[in-house]
Amino acid sequence: MLRFARSKNVNIVQVKELLSKLPELKKGDALFMFNNHTKPPIEKLTPEILVNIAFMLDVPSILAFSLTSKHFSILISNDLLFRRLLQRDYNITFKHPDETWAHLYQLLRTRAVVICSHLAGLPDEPTEAKRTIYRAAVKAPSVCDVCKTETASYMNMNPTCESEGDTTNGSCFELTFKIVCRTCMDKPDRSDERLFPLQLEMESGSLVCFQCTPSEPRKLGDDRNEKIKVEAILEKLKAEEKEGDLDRRRKAEHQLYVQELRREDMSLKHYLVEKQWGRTWMLFRTREGSPLPGRISNHKLARANGTLDPNIRLPMDKYRPSPETHADIVSEKLWSYLEKAYGVQGRAYSEDDLQTPEYTRLRIYMDDFKNSISAYP
Repeated sequence: MLRFARSKNVNIVQVKELLSKLPELKKGDALFMFNNHTKPPIEKLTPEILVNIAFMLDVPSILAFSLTSKHFSILISNDLLFRRLLQRDYNITFKHPDETWAHLYQLLRTRAVVICSHLAGLPDEPTEAKRTIYRAAVKAPSVCDVCKTETASYMNMNPTCESEGDTTNGSCFELTFKIVCRTCMDKPDRSDERLFPLQLEMESGSLVCFQCTPSEPRKLGDDRNEKIKVEAILEKLKAEEKEGDLDRRRKAEHQLYVQELRREDMSLKHYLVEKQWGRTWMLFRTREGSPLPGRISNHKLARANGTLDPNIRLPMDKYRPSPETHADIVSEKLWSYLEKAYGVQGRAYSEDDLQTPEYTRLRIYMDDFKNSISAYP
């Protein structure tokens, strides 16, 4: 078998390793079986086991190996094998219903088609939070999260940690909701290199990739295999609001609030949210049938000139209710979602506004709030 495999240019080292994993034969068994024209043990393997063995080889070795025996010839057209090979070699997990995995592998290997490998990382069903951000951005354009000056043109499609039950403390929460302008996406030295290559162009509603062709973002969906994946994502993302959507949004936002409570990274910048708006949002999250709150209004936190009022009261403990305060304190992670989903009427206030001497008292409140987490085991 090995001599025949060698004559067909099969990777002998790999085949020997795979053969060594088969059950050992008693001395003379193999010779007896060949002399009596019986099948060697490897030819008794099921197609499923053969697929697993072939998956460990490179494609030229698989093709050569399939020529060594009629029993192995099934590998050359086994769709399950090529489905796994497509994921291994090209990170492709989708195709058109009329396409075979084997033929698609051949097209990619010969570069007859171009398919974005980043699409495999996107779920067909976007989260409710992602849909909320998209609908809000279409109704009222927002400012770019990176430069804070230009109007945002793209919504980050990063799926990492956007699961509505995820409770990690990493930066993926913010990236999930990041919207950026074209200028910031085009900068080769942009400040946030973690931006996901797939972005939703909000004006046209198209998915584009900034890595497939670095010189110019490529609109996805030209190839029919790529198109069926793109259309599935966009159909769910752009679906008109229907009965039940509000309850799904209610649950999604409550999960975001739970994430906020469990977040232990207090080095993040924190923002102020007017107390009455925070209560309205709490009722929406926790009581079925409660209406959506309106835009975030911080007018009650401001003086006549628009600056933050130094006489307001702030909570001093993250986990202890503070009904007599004027504002709630939230991290920039949660604020990133709230400002996009609801909009802000007037100014947004953060701990950056507490730097002058007149805000010393509020600065103490903020520091106590951020340090209070250490008091809980």
